[in-house]
Amino acid sequence: MFTMRLQGGAPIYEQLEQRITDLIVSGEMAENEKLPAVREIAKQLSINPNTVQKTYANLEARGLIYSIPAKGSYVAARENYIERVRGDSLKGFSDSVEKALKCGISAEKLHVQIDEISKNPEKESDSGD
Repeated sequence: MFTMRLQGGAPIYEQLEQRITDLIVSGEMAENEKLPAVREIAKQLSINPNTVQKTYANLEARGLIYSIPAKGSYVAARENYIERVRGDSLKGFSDSVEKALKCGISAEKLHVQIDEISKNPEKESDSGD
């Protein structure tokens, strides 16, 4: 079973969806690996099963998982989702760069930030100035 810490801000289903997406995209969850049952996750995280079901439905719509009736949900084949996930990531990155430039952060500073993140991808960077 995976672990996660729910935080304020984003809705719970979005946080759960992002965590599962990260596990799948990183390869921590293998192709055709069975996901935990909806009730199991709901109980572990003390959230409503409908929240987990909504998360699974969103992941299935994005092609990251597939469901077999009465058997459960499973990680989809990488080719079913990887281009979409990459596209979503690039779109989010582009949006963030545009916002940063509009706020007066220079392209050079953004390059430095990208280099820092690339060297230490697990560490959250401090872009304070």
